[in-house]
Formats: sequence, C-alpha cells, structure tokens
Amino acid sequence: MKRPGNGRFAGCVAACGVAALLAGGVVLALPSGYALAAEAGIAELLPEAVLRARIEAMLPAPWRIESLTVEPLSNAAAQSPEPQAEARVTAKLVLGAPTYLVDSREGPVTFLRPAADAGLAKSWVATALGTRGANGWTVTLTPQTPGLLEGIGKPAAELPGRTVVLGTAEAKSLREQLDRDAAQRLADDTERRRREEERLAQQTAAAKAEAARAETERRAVEARIAQLADLRGKLAGNDRAVRLAAFEAALGGNDPALRQTAMEAALQSRDPVVANLALKDWIARRRAVPVQLYATKEDPSSEVVVQNLGPMTLEIDGFSPVNGALAGKLGAPGYSIARPSSIVGTLAQTELAVNSFGCALTLRLTEHRTLDGLLRCQTLPTLIARITLD
Repeated sequence: MKRPGNGRFAGCVAACGVAALLAGGVVLALPSGYALAAEAGIAELLPEAVLRARIEAMLPAPWRIESLTVEPLSNAAAQSPEPQAEARVTAKLVLGAPTYLVDSREGPVTFLRPAADAGLAKSWVATALGTRGANGWTVTLTPQTPGLLEGIGKPAAELPGRTVVLGTAEAKSLREQLDRDAAQRLADDTERRRREEERLAQQTAAAKAEAARAETERRAVEARIAQLADLRGKLAGNDRAVRLAAFEAALGGNDPALRQTAMEAALQSRDPVVANLALKDWIARRRAVPVQLYATKEDPSSEVVVQNLGPMTLEIDGFSPVNGALAGKLGAPGYSIARPSSIVGTLAQTELAVNSFGCALTLRLTEHRTLDGLLRCQTLPTLIARITLD
C-alpha cells in the first residue's frame, strides 16, 4: 500500500474511507488516545490486513479491494485554530464475478443481459478531513465518485427465478418453448372463449325459446279461459236459441273440457229443453247405469230389503235421442221379483220412467246433478232410488 505524507494519519484516513464507500459520507470520532497513537505510529494499531478485511466485509459479494492509497492534501491547520489534516483516499475495487441485469421475466424464467465481466476495476475516491478536538481525532470522508457501483447489476445467483443469459443455446430453447406454451395458452383461451360463447348462445336461445313457449302457453290458457267463459255465458244466457246452439256445438265437438262444461251447465240449468238434451246425451253414451237404493223411514222393513236386494243395475240396450225411448234390463241379485228383466222406458224432459216385470222406477233431475226418485215393486216396500250423473 502506498502511504505518502504522514504515514500515521494515512492509516486513520484509510480506515475511515471504508465506511464512506457505501454510506456516501461518514464522520468518525476517534478517541483522545489517538493523539498519543499518532506519536506511537497508527500503522501499527490498524494494519492493512485489518482494514482490508473490514472494507471487503462491507462491499457487495462480487467486489473486493485490491489496494488502498492515501495521499495528503494541503494542510488546513493554517486556516483553523484547531489541528487539521486533509487527504485523498483511493480504493481500487475489482469485480470478482460477472454481473447481469434483468431483461425480462416470463413465469419462472428470468432472462438476463450481461452487465459487467469479472475483473472489472473501479476506483472509489473520497476526501478525508481529520480534526483533533477535546475528545480526540474526528475524520470526515466526502465521496468524490457517487454512484460508482450503480447499474452494474448483480451475480446471476442473486437474481430471482431460473436465470438464463440471453444469446445462449439454453435461452434460445427456452424462448422457443415459452413461445409454444404461449401459443398453446392462446389457443386454449380462444377455444375456451368459443365454448363459453357457444354455451351462452345456447342458453340465450333456450331462454328465448322458453319465454316464447311460456308466452304461447299463457296466451293459450287465456284463450281457453275465454272460450270456457264464453260457453258458460251462452249456456246461462236468456236466449234459448243461443243456449241450445252452444250446447250442441260443445257436445258435437271432440273437446272433453267443453263437453264437460256444457254438460255441467246444462244439467244445472232450469231450462228443461237444455237439460233434456244433456240427459239424452248422457244416457246415449252409457251401457250400464248403477242405481243406488235407500230405505224409507215410513217402512222399517225397507232397510232389510235394501240389504237383500244388493246392487241394482239399469242396462241400456237401445235409446232413441229423438223421442227418449229406452229399452234394456233392470234388476238386482236378490228377490225374484227384482231380478233382471226386460224394461221399457221413456225420458220426458227431465224425468225418466222405467217399467219392468213387477217393478217401476221413476226418477227426476235435481240441481245436484242426480236423478232421484222411487222404486216400486210388487210385494216389496217402496225404496228411494238415485242415479248419479258422473
């Protein structure tokens, strides 16, 4: 190491220059014992090996100190009442490994650009001013080369991710692989978006179709309600011709709902003509009609007769809607007098009269959509009879 001028002061300035290398400016207060050390020889107190070790410990890993030089400058003691000394400190720094700058990052891969080669030398320069006061020596270092180590980058090991240097075969291979991966991701994203758009279009079309179907159904329901309401209105109107026409139109069609509505309205109508048409249509569509029998309070034995007779049935073999003439059989399992036998009958307006051997059945339409009346047989008590118009 070159030590021009006062060798004892040079050692102190060199030691103080270590901190200024990174801090940009350092003030060191030396103990008062340094006044005596100056006389004894400061070089022996701070050897070069100790200074080098301290400076290199403070430098970034790839840098090392090759040499330290302290050059005395003009003595400032003449302009100051206190003892002073000024010197220039020069540290020669050498880069121990190549450094790089980050060019780009793609996923886990970091592409690097070479920044500096190993062996690059830099000279760090500072001005040292030493002043001795009551507490000893104080040394101030003022760097003359700020930003000396900026922009030189870092070793590859200190940079994040998988580092690859541009221009190498590995970088070329990785770049091609990354481009393929990016192209595949783009294709996958495009396909995904296409599927999503297609699915959205299908959902939109399905929603529109469902809305159209619901609207069509709503309109059909409203039209149906209006149709049934119109039929009921005509059947309940005061014009008999309109009632008859509406009833015949409903019964002549193939619409079960209209037929059922017309039948219900006609059977509950007070118009005997309309009710007669409904009864004729109902009888014409039947082949066997159950007849329910009930006992009377006037004859206590009628309860036993009802139980012994069993279910009575009116079998219809022929019916004329023109004049209401009825032919068939009427009977029940019990009692020979009431066993099935041929009958003749007539539907006149809303009354049905049936005669068989020894028995007569007479019924009349009620507001409850039933034919109620009496069954009279020889040697048997009179019974209440009912046919339900289902």
